[in-house]
Amino acid sequence: MEFGELVALVAAVRATPKKTEKVTRLATGLRQVQGRELVILASYLAGTIPQGRIGVGWKLIEAAMPQEDRPPDMPLGLTDVDRTMNLLASDQGSGSFERRRTELRRLFERAVPEERRFLGELLIGEIRQGALEGLLLDAIAKAADVSAPAVRGAMMFSGDIGEVARLALEEGTAGLARIEFQLLNPIAPMLANAAADPAEALERLGEASFEYKLDGARIQVHKQHETIRIFTRQLQDVTNRLPELIQWTAALPVREFVLEGEAIALRQDGRPLPFQVTMRRFGRVNDIEAARRDIPLSCFFFDCLYVEGRGSLLAKSYRERMEALDATVPPTSLIPRLVTGDRGAAEEFLRQALDAGHEGVMAKSQTAPYVAGQRGFHWLKIKEAKTLDLVVLAAEWGNGRRTGFLSNLHLGARDPETGRFIMLGKTFKGMTDALLRWQTEQFLALEERRDGMTVYVKPARVVEIAFSDIQESPRYPGGLALRFARVKRYRPDKTPQEADTLHTVKDLFHKSRQ
Repeated sequence: MEFGELVALVAAVRATPKKTEKVTRLATGLRQVQGRELVILASYLAGTIPQGRIGVGWKLIEAAMPQEDRPPDMPLGLTDVDRTMNLLASDQGSGSFERRRTELRRLFERAVPEERRFLGELLIGEIRQGALEGLLLDAIAKAADVSAPAVRGAMMFSGDIGEVARLALEEGTAGLARIEFQLLNPIAPMLANAAADPAEALERLGEASFEYKLDGARIQVHKQHETIRIFTRQLQDVTNRLPELIQWTAALPVREFVLEGEAIALRQDGRPLPFQVTMRRFGRVNDIEAARRDIPLSCFFFDCLYVEGRGSLLAKSYRERMEALDATVPPTSLIPRLVTGDRGAAEEFLRQALDAGHEGVMAKSQTAPYVAGQRGFHWLKIKEAKTLDLVVLAAEWGNGRRTGFLSNLHLGARDPETGRFIMLGKTFKGMTDALLRWQTEQFLALEERRDGMTVYVKPARVVEIAFSDIQESPRYPGGLALRFARVKRYRPDKTPQEADTLHTVKDLFHKSRQ
């Protein structure tokens, strides 16, 4: 397949408002390729590349971009792009920037402007085609004429949408059935919805397990005898960055397990350091020992997905998984937990979590299995302040003390039906001078166009916004706006597709009215 055909397909999907039509277009495109091309196409449609994160940013892209537009000698193919991605992924070390720039420029010179733009977005993970992963999984099922649950089940254990697509279209249900739980391969994480308070959580769940909600980085730890792997919420392998967690895992006497928990940087008194400090440690790939001395991490666990002697626990109830966790992990490394059906006890537990400096609590159904890769109401998060994870759509130039900085943020929630982002309001509050400098640099690099004092950006940055209330507002497309919104923090651990949805905002609004 020519790369231009992929770009045209993505443009068509972006322009298609209906979910069923998006799925049909994607399925038609998937049927046109096979083998390695199918893996590449499915990955690119999902906004990822088979090679994973290869460390290409806007600086390298801008340096590699040709100064002149000359018609390419021959069309660019999917496999041509894949070969360059392999080269970029494998070239590290001294002088790699110039070598990578040369290879990337060769690729750009073979592409027309629309293809270059798509390549740039693909390399930094900012493809917006209105086809979220769920839609693409439905399209794979339609193209292969297999059941959607079979495709989603395979994706739960594989995490590689390209390989799932290849197996589905080339081998059908039998091929998908071969993808099953394997130690040392990450499992898509189970996700939570929000609840206003412990009373609402108990009303939904009945007796529940309440746990401190730590403001750290979610981790999934696999151990198979002497081999240990640690994965992030995004299923990225960060084993080599976390030597203290490797040592902790190796010291446990159990030979095989999969645990889920949080890695977090703590002060000497045991209270949590700011979230950004923990994430700064996760971002370090060089001089790890120095980073460990500066920002040591602690780990605390809340789930057990597999354990030696019992095998996979994914289908087991949360109560059974807690029993396995308690038998595997020492009490000092467990997230504080209270099982109760009493509202007063749950509210007191929430106060204890907040007093200890944590975000709030999680409430979890005692009877629910582990639903990998999905957000449901078996797990509920309860925070003190009302917050939403939104996407920055634009920023306005500031004035007065903020002259020269991008300040007033345009905030959007994701519409799950279309994949687009719907504006909910603006905020210029909660920003330090350092944050103003940082976000100005970031958003200028993501600029798409300008209109007077407003710089419109690629919707790539997720920001956690605290607010007092949600009100009706005809000023914004969603019909709602946040009152007294302020920036709490940016969320580098979340993709735009993981931002809160318009449905979540409307649900919060209706609950507040009731």
